[in-house]
Amino acid sequence: MMILVGAFAACSIHVPWGLMDDYDGVRVVMRVTPDDADVLLNGRFIGTAYEFASAAVALRLASRENELVFRKQGFREQVVDLSDYSSRRITVRVELRPAEPGSPAQPAAAGETDPAYVAKSEPLPPLPAEKPAPATEGFLTEVALTVTPEETAVYIDDRFQGLAPATGKVMFLRLPPGKYAFTAFKPGFAPLIREITIPRQEKFDLEIALKK
Repeated sequence: MMILVGAFAACSIHVPWGLMDDYDGVRVVMRVTPDDADVLLNGRFIGTAYEFASAAVALRLASRENELVFRKQGFREQVVDLSDYSSRRITVRVELRPAEPGSPAQPAAAGETDPAYVAKSEPLPPLPAEKPAPATEGFLTEVALTVTPEETAVYIDDRFQGLAPATGKVMFLRLPPGKYAFTAFKPGFAPLIREITIPRQEKFDLEIALKK
């Protein structure tokens, strides 16, 4: 459900929630060889391994109940179950092995969904078939996005934006006015895939709540 609510009184800043210093959830640093391997979180592509290679850019999660998959063309993919770790500060060390000659075809390239792979926790929701028209350049609208439940993965025009935090559940964005494809996904909940129009105004508040 998407609900337009009243404007926030507090000023917004354009910074991903993953960079908040007071985050008290699980932090995952990824030391992967090769470091340009694709990273999937619960079956959905979120970026490249080197993007999460230090504490400053660690992947922030509300809990360890998540699964990571590392894959690269020409190498065997490797699955890491974060629930196997006991610490809230996790460093995942992975060295992908070259695929053996004659092995089955390797997974799809970055950003593509492999139909043969299904995360342990939940099948993947489909992404929008077509992208909306490009947004207007220049003017930026401050968007306060409130997402529930925590750890919901948020995508805008198929680009991973981050996971909904446990505290506040608000993500602040600055976007050009226009139409965007918003996708919100968490295992165990019905995925939300919707085209949303960001108006040309200083502030715009958006609330997204997934249903079981």
